Amino acid sequence: MLVFLGLTLILLVLRDVFYSVIPRRMSTRYCIAPILVSRILWRPFGVLASTISKPELRDEILGLFAPFALLALLIIWICLLTAGFGLISLGLSSHYSPPVNSLLDALYISAESVLVIGPSPDYALKTDVAKFIMISAASIGMLLTASVVSIMFGLNSAIHPREALVCVVSNLAGVPPSGIAILETFSRMHADESLDAFFDKCHYWSADVLESHIAFPILPYFRSNDTSTSWLTALGAVLDAIALLVSVDSGKHCFSARMTYQLGTKLVRDFAATFKVTAINQQEISDDEFHQLYVRLQLAGYSSKCEEEAKVNYRRLRLEYFPTHRALCEYLAVPTSP
Repeated sequence: MLVFLGLTLILLVLRDVFYSVIPRRMSTRYCIAPILVSRILWRPFGVLASTISKPELRDEILGLFAPFALLALLIIWICLLTAGFGLISLGLSSHYSPPVNSLLDALYISAESVLVIGPSPDYALKTDVAKFIMISAASIGMLLTASVVSIMFGLNSAIHPREALVCVVSNLAGVPPSGIAILETFSRMHADESLDAFFDKCHYWSADVLESHIAFPILPYFRSNDTSTSWLTALGAVLDAIALLVSVDSGKHCFSARMTYQLGTKLVRDFAATFKVTAINQQEISDDEFHQLYVRLQLAGYSSKCEEEAKVNYRRLRLEYFPTHRALCEYLAVPTSP
C-alpha cells in the first residue's frame, strides 16, 4: 500500500512537470500548477494588494507573485517527490540495513537522493531494489532541476515578444492605450496603408499569446514594466480599435481587422474559461459617449456610415469581448483600456 501511494505521488509530480515544461495543451485535471497558482496563491496576493493605497507598492507586490509562485511550485514538487520515494522506502524497509522503521527516516533517505546529496551513511542498501529506488530518486531529482531551468527559458522567450507589442501599442496610443487613439495616430501620420500590417502583426501576436499563455499557466501573472498598462490592456485597445473601425469603415481594412478581432475575442474567452472568470455585466456605452467617438472618427477620416448604424454595429461588436475582458482585467488587477 505504501509503495502504491509513493508511486502515485511520483507520477503526479512527473505529469505536472511535463504539463509545465512541454508547451502544449493538456487536461489540467490532477495538475498541481494551475490549482496552486490560480486557486490557492493568487487570491491572497490580490487581497493583500487591494489593501495597499500606494500604486507603486501595490504593483511591486503583484509583480512578485509570479516568481514566488514558481519558487513555491518547485518546493512542492521536491516535497512530493521526497514523500513519494520516502513512502516506497518505508514500504520496502527490509531492503535497507538497518531496516527503515519510521517515516522521518524514510523521508531523510529519499531527500538525500532527490536532492542529489548522496547516499545516506546511516543506511546501507542491501538489495538491488533499494539501489534502483535511490538511483531513480536521484535521476528524477536531476530531471526536475533541468525542467525548472527549461521553464525559465520558456517563460523568458514568451514574455519578450508579448511585451514588445505592448510597447508598440503604448507608443501609438499612450499609457494606458485606447482604441480610438490607435486609429487617430495612424490617420495623423497619414499611414492608413500601414493599418492592415499593424492588425496582421496583432493577429500573429494574439496567436502566440494564446498558445504560450495557455501552455504556461503562470505566464499571464507576469506583469509589464509599466504599471499603467499590460498585455491585456493592449489587447483591449486593439479590439476597441477594430470594433470602432469595422463599425464605421466601408470595408477597406475589414479582412485584417476581422481576423484579429476573431482571434482576440477567442483569446479573451479562453482565458476567462481557464481562470473561471465570469463576464461582468456592463452598461452599454451611452449615446453621448458614442457621439464623441463618432466625431473623432469623422475628423480622422474613417467614417463612411451614418452614426446610428455605426452605433448599433459598435455595441454589437463590443459586447463580444468587453464584459469578459473587463472581468479578466479585474481578476489580474491590471488597467483597462480607456
